[in-house]
Amino acid sequence: PQVAIAGYTNAGKSTLMNRLTGAQVIVADQLFATLDPTTRRIALPGRRRAVISDTVGFVGKLPHDLVEAFRSTLEEVVLADLIVHVADATSPVLDEQVDAVRRVLGEIGAGRIPEVLALNKIDKVAGSARARLAGRFPGSVAVSAFTGEGADGLLEEIGARVPHPPVEVRLLVPFGREDVTARLYREAEVLSKEMDTEGTLVHARVGLRLLSAIRGFVLDEV
Repeated sequence: PQVAIAGYTNAGKSTLMNRLTGAQVIVADQLFATLDPTTRRIALPGRRRAVISDTVGFVGKLPHDLVEAFRSTLEEVVLADLIVHVADATSPVLDEQVDAVRRVLGEIGAGRIPEVLALNKIDKVAGSARARLAGRFPGSVAVSAFTGEGADGLLEEIGARVPHPPVEVRLLVPFGREDVTARLYREAEVLSKEMDTEGTLVHARVGLRLLSAIRGFVLDEV
C-alpha cells in the first residue's frame, strides 16, 4: 500500500516521518523545505508494511502556477491509497490550515483519497484543549513527532485504513533464492513461513504486480 504524508507547511511532516520510520528526512522550518518526495518503508501492526512518502508543505491559496510547478512532487499524494494529513495542533488558525490543505488536495485530484488527520505537536497542548480538539476533529489522531506520544496509535490507524494486498497465495521458494523471500517481506504481507525439504513455504498476500513477478514460485492461490 502507498501512504502519503501531506500537510500545511511547518506542521511537522518530515519530523513525523522520521519518528514513524527512522528515516533522516531534511527538517527545516521554511516553505517548501521538502521539494522531492522522500519515500521509505514503514512497519505496521500485524507484520504488515507500506510505502510512505513525505511531500511538499502546502500553504493557503496556493497559486495555480505553483501547483503546476510542484505537480511531480504532489503526484505522490495522488497515487496514494491513504493520506496522513499532518496539522499543527498549536496553530491559532488550525481550521483554516486544515481547510487549505484539503482544498489543494481537491485541486490536484486527491480529494477522494481516504485521510487520517494527525494533530501534531500535541505535547504542547494542555489536557482541556486536547479534549476540545478531539471534539472539533472527530476521528483525528493526536500525536507528537517530537516526543513520540501517539505514534503507535497513528500506526494502528494507518494499518486499519490501508488496503490489504488483493491476492492470497502459497509459494515454495527454493534454497538459494533468499532474494525472493526478502522481496516478499519488502513488498507483500507475509502471513506465515516454514521450512520444507525443498525450500521455504510462504503464505502471503501480494499485489498483482508482484504476483506476476513471482508466478513461477506460486503453488496455489488461496
